[in-house]
Formats: sequence, C-alpha cells, structure tokens
Amino acid sequence: MKKYKILSVIIILGLFFGACDDTNENLVGSRGLAIIPVVTDVNPAFYTSDLANSYVEFVVDLPEGESVDAAEVQVTYKGKNAVVQEISSFPVTITLQALDVIQALGISENDVKVNDSFLFHVVTTANGISSRSTAALNVFVTCEFDPALSVGSYHVVSDDWEVAGDVTFTADPSDPFKIFVAGIFEMEGGAPNNNLLELNIDPNSFKVNVVKSVLGSSAPWGSYTNYYYGPGGGLYKSCDGSFEMQFKITVDEGSFGTYNFLFTRN
Repeated sequence: MKKYKILSVIIILGLFFGACDDTNENLVGSRGLAIIPVVTDVNPAFYTSDLANSYVEFVVDLPEGESVDAAEVQVTYKGKNAVVQEISSFPVTITLQALDVIQALGISENDVKVNDSFLFHVVTTANGISSRSTAALNVFVTCEFDPALSVGSYHVVSDDWEVAGDVTFTADPSDPFKIFVAGIFEMEGGAPNNNLLELNIDPNSFKVNVVKSVLGSSAPWGSYTNYYYGPGGGLYKSCDGSFEMQFKITVDEGSFGTYNFLFTRN
C-alpha cells in the first residue's frame, strides 16, 4: 500500500482537483429572496464544564443595504428548541451565557454533560420570509485548557497512512498553545534528527492549525527531496489531551495526499 502511495506522487504531478459543495441551509426554498444574516468573530466558541462561568460570543450583521422585520437567536439541543435572544438592530454582539441557554431550553445544569453540543442559528424575517444563518454555531461542552495535558508522551495511529508509534509533545516556553511534536520521522523509519512538527491550538475554539514542517531531508523510505507534514488541521480534546488531526504529506516532487491521525496520551 505504501508503495502505491509513493508511485502516486509521480502520477499526480501537475494535476489539480477542485470541488465545491453548496451546504447552505435556508428556511425557504426560494433563493434571492431571503436575507441571510452573517455570523463572525466567534470568541470563545465553546462552553466549559464550569457552566456557571461559561459563555459564547459572536457578532451578527446583515449584508450591506439589507434590513429585516425581526431577528432572533435560536438554539437546538438534543431535540429541544428555544429562542434565546431577540435582535433589534445590526450589527450586534451576542453574548450567550450557558446558564441562560439552559434555562431557555427548560432543562437543568445537571442535564448537560461534557461532549454535549448546542446548535445556534440566527433567524431573520423580512417581507414574510424567514431565513437562517448559514454559519451555524455548533458549540460543544468541553474542559478548561490544562497545559499539562497537551505535552508529554503520546501514541499516534494513522490507519490510512499505515503508521503507528510513540512521539513526544512539548510546548513553547512562552506559549502553551504552540506545540512541537518530535519523533514522527523516526516512527516512519527515518534516521533520528532534531526536526519538529509545529501545531498551534486556537484558545478560542481548540481547533488546531498545522504549520508545514520539514521532518527530514528526504522521505524515510524513498529517494525524494525533503519530507513534509502539513499544512493540515484538527481538534484538540481538552478533557483528555488527545489530538484528532489531518496532515497533508508531501515531498518536493509532489503530494501523497491528506491523512487522518489520532494522538492519545500514554
């Protein structure tokens, strides 16, 4: 299988592929009539297990020159729906305290567990037509960031790239959200070196951005120049310290594609 992937580098040189899926969801079927609100500047984008002191915040606006008759923020949670805030003017900064959302849903704080999620939409009405923001916010309940949980010895598995082994995570001394991974090149059969893979955790969402990093001067199993992991992305799970990642793997001669990796603490 790995040989096939190596040969695919030669095959795909000079080829480019693109795809575009329209996943916008409106409450009406007629396009060009609805006024779709815009959601930006989400910060933070999750609730923590300390619900009494947890909130999410974002900015809602309308396309330039548009106006609406009414607007509101709606939440969906485990089949329950509720209006959590009315909107009277735009742009507006929306702050949703976790306990206020729970109260609007008619549930208790004890009903909400880590890894549960709240789905928020902004719904506007103009000329009798209702429309929903395409930027729906799926807000998860997670744990506070603990720097000690994002460093140390990790076990990594990638079924589709067919590798597994142990690596080491360390943090930048001045930035606990900047993580360096050592040992991937050796895990794949390369000679030990000091090259590191850089990951950056977004403190507002726990999404992970991958900085394209040179792990070796050649591929560990072929005569290719420079071996890169990244760009890519993923999610940091703050309750157990695991990383669910995707990496684009390339050499100077071309790309092998993008593959899924799971890092769990040893």
